Amino acid sequence: MNIDGDGPLLIGGTPEEIERFRPAIIGQSDADLRIVYSVDKIIDILAADMKPCGDPGDPDDQYNDPRFLATEYYEFNILGAYMGEMTPIYISEFSDE
Repeated sequence: MNIDGDGPLLIGGTPEEIERFRPAIIGQSDADLRIVYSVDKIIDILAADMKPCGDPGDPDDQYNDPRFLATEYYEFNILGAYMGEMTPIYISEFSDE
C-alpha cells in the first residue's frame, strides 16, 4: 500500500510484500489511475506460501488445498479491504479453454 497517500495504492504493507505482488499487476485504470490486479495471479502468489491445515487423513478436506486457502485469504483480507478512492481494482481473467 502507498504509505504517503499520494498516487495509486499497491497490495502489501512493506516494500518486500509490494514487490511480491508486482507480477499480479495487469494495468492501471485510465479514469483514476488505480492499479489493476489479476485475481488469479494474486491467488497463485498466495498459494505458494499456504500450508495445509485440514485433516491430514482426509484427501477431500478443502483446507489441505493451498489454492482454496489462498482464495479464502484473498477474499477476506484483500478483496474485502476498502482503502479509499485509490483502492486497487481486481479483475478475474477468464479464458475460452
